[in-house]
Amino acid sequence: MASLLVLGAGYIGARLAELALGEGHEVTLADNWFATGREQLEPLAQAGARVESVDIRRAEELWPLFEGIRPDRVYLLAAQASRPLSESDPDYTEETNLTGARRVAEAVAACGCGALVYGSSLHVYGPKLSGAIGAEHPYGPQGDLAHLSKIYAELCLELYARRHGFDLSLLRLGIVYGPSPVEHDRPESQTVVDKFRRMAAAGEELTLDDGGRATIGVVHVDDVARIMLDQPVGPGISAANVAAETVTVADVAALARGEPPSGGAGHTFSTPFEYEHTLASYL
Repeated sequence: MASLLVLGAGYIGARLAELALGEGHEVTLADNWFATGREQLEPLAQAGARVESVDIRRAEELWPLFEGIRPDRVYLLAAQASRPLSESDPDYTEETNLTGARRVAEAVAACGCGALVYGSSLHVYGPKLSGAIGAEHPYGPQGDLAHLSKIYAELCLELYARRHGFDLSLLRLGIVYGPSPVEHDRPESQTVVDKFRRMAAAGEELTLDDGGRATIGVVHVDDVARIMLDQPVGPGISAANVAAETVTVADVAALARGEPPSGGAGHTFSTPFEYEHTLASYL
């Protein structure tokens, strides 16, 4: 049994906590309740999770939490990930995704935690990709602060991991879909997979920008949570893609409508993990 601290008790963090509790781990969930309502965590609290109000932007809130728990592993999932919100509120985006990541690294180093797992994004590679994209692929140009901040956070966490000797896993997530104990109804929080699934079920027309030619990596939230929980972290620093499939947005729409996908993905994301869920079985 391990002591796990999940910073960011949202969509992925809640499912990770649910899985970890089922395996007998001690789980602490911390969030500032910007996007998630604390009441949404009540079932997890009743199942044994400790739920705390903590803002990763505030060292005075982070450090007592770390000192009180001394976790074996920390998951940094707290982030402002919405492109529209990064444009309407750039200060909150930068403070959370940049300063927040640094403060977490400082707290991990100070408390002597053994390992940190960071939920990054496939967007770090930028647009106009081709071929097989592995974790060694260089960073690419970015179009918004939310995704640009992922690159800074990766580099900042690497700096602190090298300086202080803790193990670090950078997991670059594709578009995550599927049911979780915490889900958000705001349009900017809905990914294309679940959005199209709901729209198709309601008989609504699926609108495709640029004909749906954009290529994306996708992965079920259960697979993300299992990989985060089960994969060893370290020794040292590692990076990996978490994407079960690489598809076009048009393929997602076709599957949601019950039609065969046409394919045509412009590239693929290489990944070292095995996955249990497929897009076709979900849609």
